[in-house]
Amino acid sequence: MKFGTRMAATAGLVLALGACALLPFGTGLKPQQEVSLTVRNLAYYVGNESSSNPVIKVAAGERLRINLVNKDRGFVHDFAVRDWKVATPLVHDEESTSMVVQVPEKPGRFTYVCTLHAAMMKGTIEVVPAGVAHASGD
Repeated sequence: MKFGTRMAATAGLVLALGACALLPFGTGLKPQQEVSLTVRNLAYYVGNESSSNPVIKVAAGERLRINLVNKDRGFVHDFAVRDWKVATPLVHDEESTSMVVQVPEKPGRFTYVCTLHAAMMKGTIEVVPAGVAHASGD
């Protein structure tokens, strides 16, 4: 194959891949829910709520974005759901991170923890059937 032909083929491939990148992320997937958690005083909080380590309700099969902000001076934390084999990276005070996970299709209750402080920092994610109204931090 001549150099010019290879260049044209490569350019065509790059354009095709670029066009795919313009498609909406997750086309055909269920909508994504976002939960923002703040860590302070060795506990998780959702938004401005005062209850610590709240139950987080999500729909079966949806994508869930978890945002984690560490406001706990002098401590390093993460957010993990061991049954799902997922965890954020460790974050130092005044740092943040996020991850997107695919929620299991089967409803149930799952424990979330800070892997370094699981005795104090743990709560429940409740997976409800798809189509059932849900809200985080009940």
